[in-house]
Amino acid sequence: MKISRIYNNNVVVAVEGDNEYVVTGNGIGFNRKVHDEVDQNRVEKVYSFEDQQKKQFAELLNRTPIMYFQIAEAIATKAVNEMEIELSNQIFISLTDHLWYAADRKKRGLEIPNLMHDEIKSLYKEEYRIGLWALRLIQANTGIQFPKDEASYIAMHIVNATVGNKVRDAKRIVAFVKDVQTIIENVFGISFNDESLDTSRLLTHLKFLAQHIFIKDTKEPLNLDQMYTLLINKHEKMELCVENIFDIVKLNYHYTLTKDELVYLMIHINKIVSI
Repeated sequence: MKISRIYNNNVVVAVEGDNEYVVTGNGIGFNRKVHDEVDQNRVEKVYSFEDQQKKQFAELLNRTPIMYFQIAEAIATKAVNEMEIELSNQIFISLTDHLWYAADRKKRGLEIPNLMHDEIKSLYKEEYRIGLWALRLIQANTGIQFPKDEASYIAMHIVNATVGNKVRDAKRIVAFVKDVQTIIENVFGISFNDESLDTSRLLTHLKFLAQHIFIKDTKEPLNLDQMYTLLINKHEKMELCVENIFDIVKLNYHYTLTKDELVYLMIHINKIVSI
């Protein structure tokens, strides 16, 4: 197994034959060069990714500090060890990406409360406990102190990555995501790039939103009227898009999307259509 890229002293990418791996271990990249053999004595974990995941991971680490991957790895390891579960490697992409964007938003003074915090805390107690631990880990490594809402976001990443996990209403969630995706594609005349991180983020958000809708729990409004107006005017077709989504959700799922929920949705849609 030979090194093809060095991210830092503890994380490298290595190839063996036609296969590529992310390899972690204390000092595994220290004083090493590309094409050097991996020191097997320093290998702690080896991760392989599917073709689509490889592109996402490469894109992610090209613009994300490797520390956030290492934090995501520590969170996943704790969840696996303490909950005795198996996690898909996708969590290293989705959770790293989430943590980096959350940290960036925090630094810019933009915090987005989790509308599903209470439900997640109640339904996924063990995952939420790991999320609270993760907040302490993040603060210790970055100095960033997140609110408890962030623990529930982390919990849902664990839930969604759990191998063999049968999320409640799974078929309805898939149908919901497809309905919304079809509306976005039709209104804006685009096709989703399945390998894009922006697409991955939007689809993850839609899964979270679907679970929230099927629980049918209402929240106090967050008074996001100003942001709603800003986003609805961001693109000439945005208003038509959210109106169609609003109508289909009400018709097919008997749920009335709030203005706050539409704001969160538009944030993700805007990233897709602004490319």
